[in-house]
Amino acid sequence: MNTLDDTTRHWKWNLLLMWSSQLLVLAGFSAVMPFMPLFLKDCLGYTDEGIRGIWMSAFYFFGTFGYALFCPIWGALSDRYGVKPMLLRGTFGTALIFPLMAYSPNGWVLVFLRFLSAACAGTTAASQTLLVKNTPENKQGFALGVLSTAIWGGTMLGNVVGGIVVHHYGYKFTFIACGAMYFLAGFIVLLAHEDFKPVVKTAVHCVKKSTSGIFPEFTTAVWMMLGLMCLTGFVRYFEIPYLAMQIEVIAGDKEAAYWTGIISAFVAVGALLSGIITGYLSDRMKPLYILVPVFAITVLTMFIQAFATNLWVFGISRTLMYLAAGGAYSVLQKLLSAATPKRKRGKVFGFATTANSSGIMLSTVFAGGVIWCTGVRGVFVASAILAALLIPCYMVVIGKVMRQPYFASQFKKIMENKKKKSA
Repeated sequence: MNTLDDTTRHWKWNLLLMWSSQLLVLAGFSAVMPFMPLFLKDCLGYTDEGIRGIWMSAFYFFGTFGYALFCPIWGALSDRYGVKPMLLRGTFGTALIFPLMAYSPNGWVLVFLRFLSAACAGTTAASQTLLVKNTPENKQGFALGVLSTAIWGGTMLGNVVGGIVVHHYGYKFTFIACGAMYFLAGFIVLLAHEDFKPVVKTAVHCVKKSTSGIFPEFTTAVWMMLGLMCLTGFVRYFEIPYLAMQIEVIAGDKEAAYWTGIISAFVAVGALLSGIITGYLSDRMKPLYILVPVFAITVLTMFIQAFATNLWVFGISRTLMYLAAGGAYSVLQKLLSAATPKRKRGKVFGFATTANSSGIMLSTVFAGGVIWCTGVRGVFVASAILAALLIPCYMVVIGKVMRQPYFASQFKKIMENKKKKSA
């Protein structure tokens, strides 16, 4: 049966609010992030491509490090005190820090502020956790897919607004606008409803916790999914920090900010549509039937981007890539949710964010070395090769995860519920 209980009766209202909040959060974030290589050049004076690439690697490395370090803490606290307080902390805290970046006197201060903002953030992971904790099992793929449309829709909105504002009004105004959008997102979170019931721990629980060591006692399936999410973060984020630099190589210095915003907006539209389609399919198809074709398309289009000599070829191929792969991560989240008891999903999703962020953090180190040695085009070639290597990893790991006892039993229950509903 698919009846709603006390913890899931507000899932549609929460989905609407989380969608609206994340739309604004990602709009604010995307209004400034794609243009950071240009900010380093125009405002901080780092004109050499290799040096600028290293600073971009440091910027993303320490941002991701802060995110990965604190997300498990926020995830564990959300299990103890509720997800909503974590969302409020992330949105309002980040709203205060982001505008300060506009006044950075050098790269060191900029990197430090990025670390603080990332350590405070984690709103996307928290919004996903709130949904999976308060959404019926058979609707989680749909809910996560819809939420991904807000993420990519906000990215699209932020890219367009950021490109225009940076081009006409400069970077300071853009950073301030980013903070304002985070504040508004925080007020929307205040309206969300969370049926949170703190878990009362018994003495047995306390003894078990004290002997479990520094790592939580997750199932084998969960640990395998966390490893896969780390690999996914490493591969999918490899070239992203250097998008504006590649566009600068193709289009020249003067129009780089404008075209970075326009192309990023079209990419976000493709990813938004991908989120809807993939979210729908993830409730109805086996994950490998979705993920293998998605990454095959990613490999092909990434090679095209690496050797593109005009913006039309680059922009169309990148849009097609995200049209295929934009919602792929929600498939992994659906798998992770099915492999995890509801009472542990806050902690598990916090660790999932850390795993993904750890992969991203490592990718910035390796990508920084690649751009130093080969230039920005080499980063895109390396990204295509890594995406090709990820396909067999998906096939092996996901196949093993779906044969794990707890996952198999949960998957069987979901299929039985679907049959009852259709009957």
